[in-house]
Amino acid sequence: VSAAAATDPRHAPLLSWLERWGTELGPVTLGKSSVGAGYGAFASRDVTEGELLFSVPSTACVGLYDACGDADVGEALARLVVKGQGGATVALAGLLAKEWLCAGESGPRGPYLAMLPWDAAWPPEAEQEQEHCLWWSEAQVDALEGSPAYSDAVGIRDEVALAAKVIKSLIGASVRRVYKERGEPPWAVWRADDDIERAVRGAFVSILTRSFTQEDGGDEEKRLVPLLDMLQHAAEPNVRHVQVSDGAAEGGGGAEGGGRQRVVVTARRPIAAGEELLNSYDGGELEPATFLTRFGFVPGRGVGEFVDSIREQDKGRLPFGFRIG
Repeated sequence: VSAAAATDPRHAPLLSWLERWGTELGPVTLGKSSVGAGYGAFASRDVTEGELLFSVPSTACVGLYDACGDADVGEALARLVVKGQGGATVALAGLLAKEWLCAGESGPRGPYLAMLPWDAAWPPEAEQEQEHCLWWSEAQVDALEGSPAYSDAVGIRDEVALAAKVIKSLIGASVRRVYKERGEPPWAVWRADDDIERAVRGAFVSILTRSFTQEDGGDEEKRLVPLLDMLQHAAEPNVRHVQVSDGAAEGGGGAEGGGRQRVVVTARRPIAAGEELLNSYDGGELEPATFLTRFGFVPGRGVGEFVDSIREQDKGRLPFGFRIG
């Protein structure tokens, strides 16, 4: 990974971590997005159609295999997966929450986890600017009534609340043990369940807004792909990404090995120097209401503008004075 790619020193730990895992980084820089909230990636020079932008080994991705292989809670998470009915997503959220609470930025995936939006105020620099219905107040959710976004938001919040209860029962002992080993005060240990609940919400926000579906043997698995998940959305993207085999022997060897699969991101068309790299989140399939509850924004419209349009449809039922942000 080129040191020149770290245009913002806050990205240096992430880029160093990606390099250790065997990531190939082409003409790409990271910085404040020009088209959306939070971070984005940009072409550092003119890029030709089909040129490699970056390539991430599967070993750097975070998915179901990692959750089920966790030394402390992997077996319990695997039992969730066997039950089906969303168990795989809950297991992945459980792993993310556990690693963040137990190891934070110093863990094996710490530099990557530190870039994820764990709550509305993380990271402290406030450049993530992630919005999501899982962080809204009840009044904010109620303001969506009259739109398909309302039932979707309520459903997501209910499902995550149930998942948090399950995850607390599975990772609670591990989190409290680590808190004690770190010398946390007794009240912090007692409040571990509250920390887990917040971390689970943050994990689900990352999964809903950032995960990619991997098809393997007819099965679909959601996983997080570092760097690719930083790209902002566009109806007409300028990148494409595919999963390819590179062979275990050729895998690129970072500190952890190269892996048999890589996610390869190339230019879909010529990209000018300084132009932001953009991906399509939905392939043009989602309605604005679903985009809002899944990704936290409405393409081409502000959240407030979208909510105001709902008010216009039903001024009598919606509460006055709703604001997000």
